[in-house]
Amino acid sequence: MSGHSPRTLDSQEKCFKIANLWLQSLRVAFEKEDAALFSECFDSRGWFRDLMTFSWDFRSLQGHHDIKKYVVKSIGDVKISDLRLDESSEGCPHSGHLGQTSIVESALWFETPRARGRGYVLIIPPDGETKPRAFAMLLMINDWKGHEELGFQRGAFEAYWEDVQSQRRHEIETNPDVLIIGGGQTGLNIAARFRQMNIKAIVIEKNARIGDNWRHRYPSLKLHTPRKHHTLLYHPYPSNWPEFTSKEKLADWLEQYAHNQELVIWLDSTIESDPTYDSVVKKWTVVVNRNGDRLTMSPTHLVMAGGFFGDPNIPKFEGQEDFEGEILHSNTFPGGDVFEGKRVVVIGAANSATDICQDLASRGATSVTMVQRSSSGVVSSNFNAILFKEVYPEWRSLEYSDLAAFALPVKGLRELIEGMQPIAQEIDKDIYQGLAKGGFMVTQNPDGSAQMPMVYERNAGYYVDFGFWRLVSNGSVKVVHGNVAKLTATSVNFDDGSHVDADAIVLATGWLPIREKYREIFGSEVIDRTSELWGIDEGGEIRTGFKPSGQPGLWYALGGFEFSRFYSKQLALFIKAQELGYYPCPNWERPSQ
Repeated sequence: MSGHSPRTLDSQEKCFKIANLWLQSLRVAFEKEDAALFSECFDSRGWFRDLMTFSWDFRSLQGHHDIKKYVVKSIGDVKISDLRLDESSEGCPHSGHLGQTSIVESALWFETPRARGRGYVLIIPPDGETKPRAFAMLLMINDWKGHEELGFQRGAFEAYWEDVQSQRRHEIETNPDVLIIGGGQTGLNIAARFRQMNIKAIVIEKNARIGDNWRHRYPSLKLHTPRKHHTLLYHPYPSNWPEFTSKEKLADWLEQYAHNQELVIWLDSTIESDPTYDSVVKKWTVVVNRNGDRLTMSPTHLVMAGGFFGDPNIPKFEGQEDFEGEILHSNTFPGGDVFEGKRVVVIGAANSATDICQDLASRGATSVTMVQRSSSGVVSSNFNAILFKEVYPEWRSLEYSDLAAFALPVKGLRELIEGMQPIAQEIDKDIYQGLAKGGFMVTQNPDGSAQMPMVYERNAGYYVDFGFWRLVSNGSVKVVHGNVAKLTATSVNFDDGSHVDADAIVLATGWLPIREKYREIFGSEVIDRTSELWGIDEGGEIRTGFKPSGQPGLWYALGGFEFSRFYSKQLALFIKAQELGYYPCPNWERPSQ
């Protein structure tokens, strides 16, 4: 999508004309309740994303046949009306591009009898006698009428603000609607959204301070996306904030955010195992251990916002008990200073491994050896920034940037990234050459789509390069391949008979699935009812949660900053729909809107 801000009057007028011509076809399809006409508003390989408009689900469809098949049963029930272009300065029709293809993009508004909706469309301009068609369109429910998200918070004139907040906190702690388990960026974004949606929520955080989930990670860690992309809801960074945020700055920012958004948070708190759900009263019975005090609570909803990862994945090696040095997982890596003058072997070749190798090499380790067991996807920080700044430019608000970003489903994004690989290869050619010189194996995926899809499909096997390639190229970091066969007192031995001398071993070997951690809390009977997490589902959507999990009253939420910033609205809408009696309905079908 485009990141251009200045638009000439002539181009804007042309964009309005194209967008209105396309919109008229869409209006006709809804007026006639005709699924075939609706599908024909798309290019033959175009994408339609639906978030709760035609079904109680998140779905991605490609091509006329699948789009028509999806909407045919419900297009007569949805009753979409007042479908119009967004004419605000940020959302109005304007020129953009998808790779090398010119498009017109615009935000949309619509209504149904119960809801107000939003959308975003990427239109391929007409060529000769052809009509404009959508390459991609998102439609989503944005508010239930009469229960809209609040705007500015205004203090009561008749009371001190502190008194108002104290009363509010008491009401929430006495009778919460929701317990949000996890006080990282996902839990905080959701809590902030729920506050604006008048949903009473408590955040349960196991650490002593908000932000400790970042403070306790390795010292050199910083975020790999530009600051605009990892902004929190309602709370932009200062104009002089660094482009790539360090983990310490982020930790402190999260703590400030929780205070400024006036979130209700219990620190040093966990939920104990075996919560029970009463399907008659639709309430949980859950014991919260709050700094040693055991409190029994009965919320309607539990939102599991514990992030991507469960426990560290710590492999065992033959001869491990004979190794005389230190073996530690990347989650407890204290920084390169501790290993000055030592020979360190790092097992793994993704983000954490490359960051740690870079830290070790710059802090005086005698030798740094990376064990690469399989090829890795690679993207430079420069090209990564180009991609993200296209959708998250500084001039545009997060509201519209997120709309644009989520208009294209992940499979469509994969096709787009595949087409951009020649550009990436040119920009990053020095990186690839340097890595090859040092023996680091790079994968481009079988379809040539490189690193980006790895984030969504398995969140592993890739890294963002902030200069690591230079260390590989000049030999400061040695790369070896193969599987560890055994350890001796002072070496790591491989299955091909080779070995590397070592004083310490860092296991950058990833994490076990978070769903298995939840199994320890709820038991297999509950968790087996729920959806898988991460990867791509049969509907073409990323399994991030934020929608019914399969277990009533239990919700999953995970992903990067943008996921909780965006999908927290859908999660709040689901919970509101249950309060209002809209959902669920007989046979889990969508009621008339």
